[in-house]
Amino acid sequence: MTIADQLARLRRNSSVLLQAGILSFSLLQPIGAQTWVSTNTKALSPSLKNASQLGAVPASTSLHLAIGLQMQNANQVQPTLKRMLTPGDPLYGTSLTSDQFVAQFAPTTAQVQAVQNYLASFGFSNIQVESNQLMIEADATAAQAEAAFNTALTTFSANGQTFFANVLDAQVPNSLSGIVVAVLGLNSISGMHGDINTSAVPCTAPNCPTPAIANESYTPQQYQIAYDAACPSDKPTCAAKNFPTGSSTAVGIIAEGDLTQVVKDLRTFETANKLPEVPYTIVNAGLASSDTSGADEWSLDSQSSTGIAEQVSHLYFYVATTLTDSDIAVAIQRAVSQNKVKAFNMSFGECEALPYLDGAMLVDDEAFAEAALQGITAFASSGDVGSACPVLPTNGVTGSGPPDVSYPASSPYVIAVGGTNLFTNADFTYDYETAWESGGGGPSLFEYPPFWQSYTGSGTAPIVPSTEASAGGVGRGVPDVSMCAGGTGLAICSAIIYVNGASTLIGGTSLSSPLAMGSWARIQTAHHNKLGFAGPLIYQLANGAPTLSSPYFNDVILGGNGFYTALPGWDFTTGLGSFDIFVVNQKIPTTYPR
Repeated sequence: MTIADQLARLRRNSSVLLQAGILSFSLLQPIGAQTWVSTNTKALSPSLKNASQLGAVPASTSLHLAIGLQMQNANQVQPTLKRMLTPGDPLYGTSLTSDQFVAQFAPTTAQVQAVQNYLASFGFSNIQVESNQLMIEADATAAQAEAAFNTALTTFSANGQTFFANVLDAQVPNSLSGIVVAVLGLNSISGMHGDINTSAVPCTAPNCPTPAIANESYTPQQYQIAYDAACPSDKPTCAAKNFPTGSSTAVGIIAEGDLTQVVKDLRTFETANKLPEVPYTIVNAGLASSDTSGADEWSLDSQSSTGIAEQVSHLYFYVATTLTDSDIAVAIQRAVSQNKVKAFNMSFGECEALPYLDGAMLVDDEAFAEAALQGITAFASSGDVGSACPVLPTNGVTGSGPPDVSYPASSPYVIAVGGTNLFTNADFTYDYETAWESGGGGPSLFEYPPFWQSYTGSGTAPIVPSTEASAGGVGRGVPDVSMCAGGTGLAICSAIIYVNGASTLIGGTSLSSPLAMGSWARIQTAHHNKLGFAGPLIYQLANGAPTLSSPYFNDVILGGNGFYTALPGWDFTTGLGSFDIFVVNQKIPTTYPR
């Protein structure tokens, strides 16, 4: 940005301040003299070196902003989760209600009001506070946003796309420091990408030995048989006979765009597979959008999750306007603050760097922490790029991105779901799985591991190896579990779903993640929805050294995803392995809340 551009920006900001009528004599001085404090929304220009600057964003451009506020007592989230799992503790077996969360962890009413007043003083409109008080949404012009947050917005072009981004940190006056943590909506970069796979991905020996029978695609009932929630026709009295469906558990899906056809396809899928119709509700988190480009993604999510669950009590679609960090953050906040589901799925992701830089990682992690405290389990696909993270235009090409993991899967309060190739016998009972070569996994470069990843099981070493040396002092391990992903092609596992009224084969970790959520819905229903957040439980069920492999999960010991290889026990390709739904449900410790 040139000096002339900066001076023009200062004049524009000063004009907005004067029009708002809030400048006193002491403030009628260069903006740099004001005491400003940077939020976690950092300047994005250093990360846009390959983009061409096209000039300043027009002053009148309309923006929808999501202002993230600081959670109070954030250092008490994991200790509180521990207390909820400790027999004899007053919190044992409980989850927080929405009101209890607000009382213990939300910003104060005075803090929220101070931010509202500040936004109003700059002429922001449609100011709305999320019920959990962690986010304030508001509309503003580019000029108003630049003035309020002492930043500058510039238009860029890259890879045939035009977008805008802030080239200076988003800042707030010192009086709001420690209250406002991030300002989302100051860029229009569509960072989130679906983790869906429709291309043939061959699987060859020695990674994929020839099974007894290679079933290449699966109906919902066949997934139920493979993952031990139902009996095959040749063994009608197997151990999983009459295992509960997910009928008492409500689940959600974070989606985007127009879902009209998605709902029609869900009904077609249910009729074709003789499944009960699932009650659903569409919750628009932001302006309704006519975009249908992600319809196959949301069809896969809804059909595969409710299909393996057989039935859920209710399905909520929390629908964002776009896949930008800011719009997705609003949808996540809505799902968590409404507190109507026991699990929700996110079949999308992005390289961790963008949400870290624009502040979405901190804002979303607060929401995911609230979810865990309220007994909600968020699931996210680990990505379809192997031991790399997804970037355009090569998302879905194994190893094509930077060597990092995908967010939101890397959040410590999210269950990251990797991918496998599933091999079954002639009657669709489980044979074995191998790591899907495109399944995301590795150590996070930005997120710390939660306490449950340091559990030791029956041994003395953590089930998840320490990754601090390889990840710059952080290193939350991804994924936690894995399930069928594959893609379409030979001897791998695709889902048979309906898109635009026609059956099709689709795979990817966009399949494995909703399969995991549907499996969890069945386990929650079997335990009267009292299990709380799944993270600590699944690691408590894991074993660890010296036996390594958990007897309760389908451990995956063949294959790899690039940098990492499937090994006995937890690994960076498939985590703990896949759900053996019946056995996991049966082996939940008697000391665990029920």
